[in-house]
Amino acid sequence: MDSDNSQGPEKILAQKKKAIETIIEMGKFYFLNQKFDEAMAEYKKAIALDSKSIDAYYNLGITLEALSDEDGARDAFAKVIELEPGNKGAQEHYDRLVEK
Repeated sequence: MDSDNSQGPEKILAQKKKAIETIIEMGKFYFLNQKFDEAMAEYKKAIALDSKSIDAYYNLGITLEALSDEDGARDAFAKVIELEPGNKGAQEHYDRLVEK
């Protein structure tokens, strides 16, 4: 058996999850350094890899708020609420944006 083919599905999924976490961390780094466009790009990369990434959508919403893109932020927080209905942080951001 070829050792290059020894990666099972579980290992591949774990590597993908780790890659997504790393991308989100890069987004947070950019956000904290007020590089909002770069942060947004990282979160969108994470979403492209995992369309159900609550962390990526939540952080995208925060970033879009910082960029004054209220519609985009509202959509991102709505997606978090769709994926995790009990997410209080996303609900608070969403409600505040709807009130504007």
